[in-house]
Amino acid sequence: MVFIINFKYETSPQTNNSAMNRFTTALLAAASLLSVLEGQEVRVRALPAPTNDASAYWEELRPLDDKQPIEAETEYRVTPVGIPAWQTRYTLGPGDTLTFSIYDRPDLTRENVQIAPDGTVSYLQAVAVRAEGLTFDQLRTRVEEALSEYQKNVKVIVSPSEISSKNFSIIGRVRKPGSYTLDRPTSILEGIALAEGIQIGTVRGSNYELADFERSFVARDGEKLAVDLAKLYYEGDFSQNAFLEPSDYIYVASNLDNEVYVLGEVANPGRRKMPQKLTVTQAVAEAGGFGEYAYRMRVLLIRGSIHSPETHIIDMKAILKGEANDIVLQNRDIVFVNKRPFELVERVLDSAIQSFMLSVTAEAVSQNYVTVDTTE
Repeated sequence: MVFIINFKYETSPQTNNSAMNRFTTALLAAASLLSVLEGQEVRVRALPAPTNDASAYWEELRPLDDKQPIEAETEYRVTPVGIPAWQTRYTLGPGDTLTFSIYDRPDLTRENVQIAPDGTVSYLQAVAVRAEGLTFDQLRTRVEEALSEYQKNVKVIVSPSEISSKNFSIIGRVRKPGSYTLDRPTSILEGIALAEGIQIGTVRGSNYELADFERSFVARDGEKLAVDLAKLYYEGDFSQNAFLEPSDYIYVASNLDNEVYVLGEVANPGRRKMPQKLTVTQAVAEAGGFGEYAYRMRVLLIRGSIHSPETHIIDMKAILKGEANDIVLQNRDIVFVNKRPFELVERVLDSAIQSFMLSVTAEAVSQNYVTVDTTE
């Protein structure tokens, strides 16, 4: 199955008018956020009204004093030397094809016997033997036990014909996104190569890559694998080139501009286009405002690489009361609204990154891919 994704931006007078309308609406909606703080503060003041001079309203992002340090974590990183652990004890699964034979009975050899979707396999009188999750030796023992009711001292030989039950997926800005078989040790870079590399766009006759490795990741068992794809791809740090495991997926993010993510406890979490500057409060308003269970006092701003993120706690209460400047978002910022009160970044950063992974993965899978024509 091929997963495909489309990010395409068009500019026209109609789009500009629409963007300005959305901008005005967003400012008004931001003011409405005051009402959701009822019960959490006594009084709040409305946001300043927009003026004709945009520079009078927009504030440059200033250094924040409340940036919290992130505690170092033990990283799960694999330098691709030797054989991955999963291949030292290969377990069978649906789609694997086997050859069965009995010692000194070549007439009973059966080739290309495929393990069924329900994880079972049949050979002679051994019908619907459970094979999924077993090694070759474990399956041989089970088949011998099943055949022992019909033959004495039977010695079964089980060998692979085709190994295809173990797969990884790659989605996003690669030439051929989809699912690929893990039939040998395969590193991250080899996985990208199987997908024929990164998508290329063209502007004024010059080629450029459409991938943003600062926001790309490898997921394993629902968690982000602790490898920095930007260091691997841009700096040649091969300590980041982990071996892939079955069911891993690689997400290659897009480097197209003008987008932010508003995630967590908001009405409509996900990616938001940013045709012009947005502040944190406006971004939350564009996402439909706070959800029912949102912690409305503070939100987390994540900036830069998701592998080594720059993080800030944004005091929404102070902003909405006019006691602090609203924060202007930069391209590809992540705004995360948590369910519970928090003071330290590390308490919510994992949840924010997890939410980002789920959001971009679902978006990549659900959208149809069309060729990006960026020629000007």
